[in-house]
Amino acid sequence: MIKMLKAEWIKEKRAANSTLKYIVPVIFVLFNLFMVSIMGQSPVGRSYLMATAFNWYPVLILPIVLSLLVVNIVSKEKEEHVALLRRLDILPEKMLIAKNRIVIFELFTVLILSSTGIYLIGRFLLHEEISLKIMIVATCCLFIGSLPVVALSFFIYKLFHKRFLVILINFIFTFPSAIIAVTSYWEFFPWDYNLRILCPIIEVHPNGTFLEKSSPLTSMNAVYVGLVLSVMVYIIITAINIVMERGKGHA
Repeated sequence: MIKMLKAEWIKEKRAANSTLKYIVPVIFVLFNLFMVSIMGQSPVGRSYLMATAFNWYPVLILPIVLSLLVVNIVSKEKEEHVALLRRLDILPEKMLIAKNRIVIFELFTVLILSSTGIYLIGRFLLHEEISLKIMIVATCCLFIGSLPVVALSFFIYKLFHKRFLVILINFIFTFPSAIIAVTSYWEFFPWDYNLRILCPIIEVHPNGTFLEKSSPLTSMNAVYVGLVLSVMVYIIITAINIVMERGKGHA
């Protein structure tokens, strides 16, 4: 597995994802600066920069970025290359696991760079009240809450073998997430996990408005449930992906 990871990592250095993971944070920070400039001065004890960063990221940025990370790493494999690996007795499911781990690392890199940029600009350029602790916790939760979409993106691609369908389906399913996240059915919709998990942490409603301290959406119970569900859904969907890949390899 270590050799597989190294091989995938070397291939990624020459691929689109290598550029993507550095470009996305820059675009994201600039986008948030533009949004904050429109919104004006943040209320006392609040940060528009934090609100826009962790509200817009799950809705607009991550669905497209995750889709691209997955389709780029999966679709670059040529049929002759896959056939060669099979002749060398390299199991296709091991390839899938290696690609999965590389995408997760790339996602983590994107989130860390984005959050670092937001924190530095917020604290030292805009002089907003941004808690480093909350920033770290929110970033970690955003990372874990994104894992189901990673697994689902692999699943969608394996099912249809169409790049645009992965992006389209993720975008369409993310679109109603802000509405579903505040209902009692949010646990059954993995695309809204991030929004629901982040509500108590950054105290921002999925629709982008600040929450009152007394709001039921500030209950930390949703964080614990959301994180557990995220890991469970990721493991289950990844297991299904492995079974599908194994079946294809034996076909």
